[in-house]
Amino acid sequence: MKEKIRLKSKSIKKLRKIDTAYNALFDLDCFKGKLVRSPVEINNNMYIKMWRDCFDRQGRFNRSKFNEYRHEFKNWDSAFYLMWLDLKSIDFNQDRNAVLNCLARFVGDSDSINEYIDFILKDFFYYPLHIHYSDTNALVFANMLLFRNHADRYSDFERTPEEIIGSAMAKNNELTIRLSKLITNEWGDRFQEKVETIKKNLRIALAPKKEKKATLPADTLIKILREVTLFLTLVGGSGVHKILQKIVNEFGNPESEIYHLKYSLDHMKSLLQFLQTAIRCLITIGDEKDLELLNNIKAREKGFLSLKGLLDADLSFHRKMVNKMMTVVEEELARLRTAAVKRDFKAARGRM
Repeated sequence: MKEKIRLKSKSIKKLRKIDTAYNALFDLDCFKGKLVRSPVEINNNMYIKMWRDCFDRQGRFNRSKFNEYRHEFKNWDSAFYLMWLDLKSIDFNQDRNAVLNCLARFVGDSDSINEYIDFILKDFFYYPLHIHYSDTNALVFANMLLFRNHADRYSDFERTPEEIIGSAMAKNNELTIRLSKLITNEWGDRFQEKVETIKKNLRIALAPKKEKKATLPADTLIKILREVTLFLTLVGGSGVHKILQKIVNEFGNPESEIYHLKYSLDHMKSLLQFLQTAIRCLITIGDEKDLELLNNIKAREKGFLSLKGLLDADLSFHRKMVNKMMTVVEEELARLRTAAVKRDFKAARGRM
């Protein structure tokens, strides 16, 4: 026998305000906790409709629409996660950057920063043999949120500004300390493997073969390496130091395979610019244990100068770039030697 549903007059008035009988069912006390909305209904979620409205028929992102709905999105618990997954499928680099900057400002003052950072970093390293264009976005996003006011700026960022190395800008210390511990302990092996995967694909991109092609172009892979190096520098810690040492040791040798592959010469400028950034990163979190490595780089100056080739029209720029890199190394070597002398002098006085 079917059970009759009795409704109070107040409940009837309340239900009359609901747009459809289907939606009204979920407001009935006797059904609450028993009924589950179907996936079809979820796909008709008004927030998803708003998010879809932020893209035109050609799939191009409309920032003004996003800003129009921004306050509504604040009430959408799944907003960040769905937007991030959609970001990975956006074809146009310009639109990916626009969405990235909108997202950073959208969550900049959120209480869930830790959850968001963990989500995108796991997206970056959890499957370390997989590489995607969104890896760059993940690292830029993380770097933006490691600084308290970075995401509030009006300027958009396609990549992390190198000026953040040693920046006096207020850093989110609690977040960086937590991430440093995670990378040193739980995440370390996967993070290291991801870096190795990027470098392996870069070598393939610089010397492609019929049976083996890189997942992404060489210039994109160099960008990802740059971003992960800056991210690791901001986070710091013993585990990070070892990863950076390995990167600088490989790229800091002009005899390294990476500089002598089929298309290496076409990307020499980007490769050396990355090395210069990596050296600055290592210097920022390094110590006297890096003296030997830096001395080796300084001793290889002629080798780096010869990489461009004598007949190249851009030789003057190449020479300036190598000279600038060596200046950075020399300044750090001088600082480390001075620190060592002061330490030895202090120790000697202590023994007197």
